[in-house]
Amino acid sequence: METIFKHISKTKLFFYLLFSLLYSLQGLLTSFLIQVAGKIDVNDNRMILTFGLSGVLLFAFIYACMYVNNLLARAIIEEFNVLISKKAIEKFYQRTLQYSPSEFNSFLAQDILMFWQEYLVPLIIYPIFGLSILASVSYLLIQHIQLGLMFTVGGFLMIIPQFVFHKMLKKRGEELSKARENSMASITDFTKGIDTIRSNQASQQFSAHVLDAIKNTERKQYHYFTSHNLVMFWTGPLKGIGLVIPLMVGLFLMRTTSLTLTTLLAMMTASMNLISPLQQLLEGTSSLQSSTAIRDKVVSILQLSDGFTDVEEKNVEGRKLCIDIDHLSKSFGEKKLFQQLSLNIPFGKKVLLTGASGSGKSTLFKLLSDEDTEFSGTISFENENGMSFEPSYDCVSVIHQKPYIFNGSLRDNVTLFQDFLDSSIIDVLQKVNLLKEVGNNLELHLDGQNLSGGQMMKLELARALLRLKPILLVDEVTASLDDTNAKEIRQLIYSQDCTIIEIAHKFNKDNYDEVIKLEDYRFRD
Repeated sequence: METIFKHISKTKLFFYLLFSLLYSLQGLLTSFLIQVAGKIDVNDNRMILTFGLSGVLLFAFIYACMYVNNLLARAIIEEFNVLISKKAIEKFYQRTLQYSPSEFNSFLAQDILMFWQEYLVPLIIYPIFGLSILASVSYLLIQHIQLGLMFTVGGFLMIIPQFVFHKMLKKRGEELSKARENSMASITDFTKGIDTIRSNQASQQFSAHVLDAIKNTERKQYHYFTSHNLVMFWTGPLKGIGLVIPLMVGLFLMRTTSLTLTTLLAMMTASMNLISPLQQLLEGTSSLQSSTAIRDKVVSILQLSDGFTDVEEKNVEGRKLCIDIDHLSKSFGEKKLFQQLSLNIPFGKKVLLTGASGSGKSTLFKLLSDEDTEFSGTISFENENGMSFEPSYDCVSVIHQKPYIFNGSLRDNVTLFQDFLDSSIIDVLQKVNLLKEVGNNLELHLDGQNLSGGQMMKLELARALLRLKPILLVDEVTASLDDTNAKEIRQLIYSQDCTIIEIAHKFNKDNYDEVIKLEDYRFRD
């Protein structure tokens, strides 16, 4: 809880609590008006009109406080949700947050929403109900101590079922949270992998798998709400006991004390207003119990360091870097890829990387771009002045085999929302011969379906050229292209003033300065 409130605006929280205090008085307003009404001279028109106007103004004031209070609550929630989303995105990008893509999607799309609905909202409205209860209890005791105590104890009888069923509610709440997470992961897999499912004719079986996950969530939801309703059911008889018995005692006391029927009715009304916030507190507590897993996720992210990791950006623009690899070895557990790989690749060379599937070609690309940092040996990039640079995207551009097309304009797909001049965007699209093919329209909406395979590869190339680094890694870019498009793409790549390392199965050795076979560097027992 401390971690959560640490990230909430103290000013907004203060005014929220202030207006909560004022709004909490609304439970006593009816009781107050009942008592005042009992003292009004019904023959005095002016007194009646004053009473009516005052009552309306009091209700207007109380509900104005409620209006402002709700606005503040929503502002706090909005600010918090943006904060946690920003932090989650940053840490996922940095690979500090060890979530799978489906888990991350579920967290942003579902968990954050559930967090504020089922945890943060109940948490921040607790003061309203707490203050309302305190105000009601104070009023009851002021009116008549003994009877006030009976009404108070009667109201608090409702808490008993919450304690009795606490463990069951907590367990079923955790089960529900886990089921929701699994369901979202299954749905995400289904939507993202639909082409694979179709091509393998597994739609019936995979759909059944997704439906099972949804059914399980609905079943856990049913179990949780059944338990919750059981708690609410048992509050009914206890509510009756807490109201009726003190009322009966009050009727007996009217015979021997100065207690009036008006005061008794006002106390009963105050007691009912005591019970209502108690119900809300119970429901809020149940909601908190069901969201413990989501709360733990949020807290763990909040506890991570703030902001993007400060990494000094190295200016390598215009630098001519050579690649120096010395005694590089890499393995995955028991699976060993290569050992003692030593290479020196001068700037501007075109190198072909070959090897059977699983020989480590793609892994070597990850090592060169700092996507994978687990290896032995050294990798460094050196300029003409002897300055050394560590592997990173400051030095390396990558053209992927299967470029991802984002749902958005051609401009956004090229810039990825970075700031580039239109002239630079147009220039690079003209270089790759794509701009004319799409009607010279930077605002053309792309959805992954309205570009051919060759055009998608040209778009990927445009992304790389717009940010071209001294070293260009090319991963099977022509594997799915026809000969015409393949030739065009390769000509564009080879014309760049940089070092090129390419993974390819179909190739012409004459196009390269060096061919490296990773099989020559395999581990041997």
